[in-house]
Amino acid sequence: MKLNFHRLTGNKTPKKILVIPDVHGRLFWKEPVAKLLNEVDRIVFLGDYLDPYYHLEKDIADDIFQNLQEIVQLKRENPEKVVLLKGNHDQHYCSTIFKKWAGGTRMDEENWEEYHEFFQKNNKLFQLAHLEVVKGTTYVFTHAGITQYWLHKVNTELWKLPEKKVSLKDPEIIRKINQLDDEGEGQKLLSVIGKNRAWFGEETGSILWADIDEHDTSKAPRDYGLNQVFQVFGHTRLKDAFEKISRENLAMIDSRQCFMIDESRKEKILSLRKYLPEEE
Repeated sequence: MKLNFHRLTGNKTPKKILVIPDVHGRLFWKEPVAKLLNEVDRIVFLGDYLDPYYHLEKDIADDIFQNLQEIVQLKRENPEKVVLLKGNHDQHYCSTIFKKWAGGTRMDEENWEEYHEFFQKNNKLFQLAHLEVVKGTTYVFTHAGITQYWLHKVNTELWKLPEKKVSLKDPEIIRKINQLDDEGEGQKLLSVIGKNRAWFGEETGSILWADIDEHDTSKAPRDYGLNQVFQVFGHTRLKDAFEKISRENLAMIDSRQCFMIDESRKEKILSLRKYLPEEE
């Protein structure tokens, strides 16, 4: 029988997850990854690798496509450690159905074919949702967060499961969410946009489109286990003065910096600025 030394000694290394919100061609991910790659258990990118804010940002790579290629290469070299999620700014290059139904904000039409080919070639390296358990807390990582409204819509129109069987705490439901990324009905459900973004929008957007104000309760509803998980997502761009928006069951962190989840710390998630204050 193989013995677990850490279990016997009680000297277990605390689990650590480095979280990287919307990249949009920026370079802020590079230094933290280079420094912490061997110290963390997981690195989770929350998507949106292309379509920069050229008029707002200075920290943009000279070649944003190469920046994405480097992120994909990081995944290839560390397949179990690195998780690449997709955002709406990736999906409109991946799927013609998504592009048709949801359109594409700042989409690069000139380079669409090249980006489309790249995502098709590397499709298996990307996913929509990821689950981790850290110190008894179930973390669910997505690009824009999962709302009660959208999950109900997916179940009603596609899965048709008994509602008590649908819980974000269940890895099987996370697996089923990832299976939505096809060229059929799942893609249409990923294309759902909230009414805050479009006149034809629904109550909330999809896992790729929900804005922070669509997660509109201070306490997550009990339905679908939303009150039993801690969601981490980006998508709603924060002004420079803000680090994150935190509620009891979620953190929205689209603030152009990396974050750490460390089971040895009492906080559920911390920006690296606070996690590594000695480096300020």
